Amino acid sequence: MIAKNSPPRRGGVSAPSEAKAQTGWSDRRDVKLCRTDHPGASAARLSRHPSSARRGIGLACGIVSGILLVLSLPKPDLYPLAWVALVPWLYVISSATLREVVTVAYAAGVVFFAGTFYWISETMAIYGGLSITLAIGVGALFVIVFALYFVLFALGLHLAIKQFGAGGLLFAAPLWVSVELLRSILLSGFPWMLSGYSLVPYTGILQMAAWTGIYGLSFVATAVNSLIVYGATSRSKMALGIAAAVILTARFLPVLAETRPDDPLPVRLVQTNISLDQPWKQPDSDQLLDELGKLSTGGNTRPKLVVWPETPAPFYLNADAGFRARMQAIARRLEAYFLVGYVDAVGEGPSNSAGLLDPKGDQVSRYDKMHLVPFGEYVPFKRLLFFAESLTRQVGDFIPGAEYTIASLDGHRISTAICYESIFPDLVRRFVKRGSELLVVITNDGWFGESSAPYQHLRMGVVRAVENRRYMVRTANTGISAIIDPYGRIEASAPIGIRTILDGTVHFRSDRTFYTEYGDVFAYANAILVAGLLVWREHARRNRRTI
Repeated sequence: MIAKNSPPRRGGVSAPSEAKAQTGWSDRRDVKLCRTDHPGASAARLSRHPSSARRGIGLACGIVSGILLVLSLPKPDLYPLAWVALVPWLYVISSATLREVVTVAYAAGVVFFAGTFYWISETMAIYGGLSITLAIGVGALFVIVFALYFVLFALGLHLAIKQFGAGGLLFAAPLWVSVELLRSILLSGFPWMLSGYSLVPYTGILQMAAWTGIYGLSFVATAVNSLIVYGATSRSKMALGIAAAVILTARFLPVLAETRPDDPLPVRLVQTNISLDQPWKQPDSDQLLDELGKLSTGGNTRPKLVVWPETPAPFYLNADAGFRARMQAIARRLEAYFLVGYVDAVGEGPSNSAGLLDPKGDQVSRYDKMHLVPFGEYVPFKRLLFFAESLTRQVGDFIPGAEYTIASLDGHRISTAICYESIFPDLVRRFVKRGSELLVVITNDGWFGESSAPYQHLRMGVVRAVENRRYMVRTANTGISAIIDPYGRIEASAPIGIRTILDGTVHFRSDRTFYTEYGDVFAYANAILVAGLLVWREHARRNRRTI
């Protein structure tokens, strides 16, 4: 422990006494919560406030950061806020006690996950069969658990600042990336709306995803925030200048070294807009399928690939001869390849599948969804969470597929990811590494209504296209269907809630990006750096004990 008369730590951050450190919210005169001016002046001003006032200021900083992070993502997609979203929170971490760090970080995490994923409870109540009370409880449990990721980041940064003084703030970016990587893989992973997605509208710097994946964008956003805090607290004009330069570069940087291959493919996306409450008894089902058949074969263009969305209904391509005949008729009439989502069987359970029919109506490929949606397509920890079985609308749990299927189309190769799979960068890149020249995503976002979720889901698809330099054909049951080019620009889209077709032209590509070849090397390098810091600190601590 450090005695009361110990000299200041490196970086000018004073060490609290042993007694004050144990109280959590200390009465230190060097408290610098939410500083906006010189550290010493701010500390002197804040030290005159009662402990409860300082506590409120710290919590307010965490809450503000949580709100700014939410606002920077779709919707409302106020993406410039990403450059300053973490600033209030980082100010707190830069000078707080351990208890302050944990409390404020948890507050920020609760606000972020509650604000970004509010639609989870809504989905479970409306479509999952849960009561409103139980749906809110499940959503709250999600927020309570996932907010701990913010605490983990804050503890790591607190440790870095304790070891390196104010310079420890510069470890914020690799720490943030490491925690996001952990969120992407722990317990099957949930990398939905990582912070880097807020920078996607900056098309120029978005291209770095072809090297670093989405984690590179998260790194840049966090690094700018930490540079602003470091520059303000240390009066470093260089740090502030670098932060400003990065922001300006992002604002004005164009797409560089753009190439467009020659292999065009006319496509048609059929946004079926089938209600989840659609009755499936005749004649209702026949009338709907008749309408969708006319919609799919109408129009003035002649597509070579027609894509229906992930099945929102009990469509059985192999077990239902009538449905199969309808799908074959569409392919034959258009003389086009036809990709359709349907339910099939894997072993003793149902599979969420996509089948490709050739222009003659013969099925030439089948892909079974590999990464299933927890609480939607299967129930994890089923014995403990027995109440969640009502979320599975099909009889029994879905069975995951096991193969990265690549389908042939007129001498080219395409792949299909189904719904939830498109949020996993490593899964999508493996299709491309196996030879896919065109990415197809089929999804049913009807579960989300008109919440932020469909916009968030589309945003993640944009980054998958850039990471792998592939066109993406994205067909959603209720929207948003879109054609995305290899540089992340949406060339055409259909709005939410309408039944329509979307015609366009995509191009095959066979080149590979660094990210396609090597995956999340950048993210793991950040994690190794953070692990090295922890090992080095532990080694140094043990050496001090032996002296």
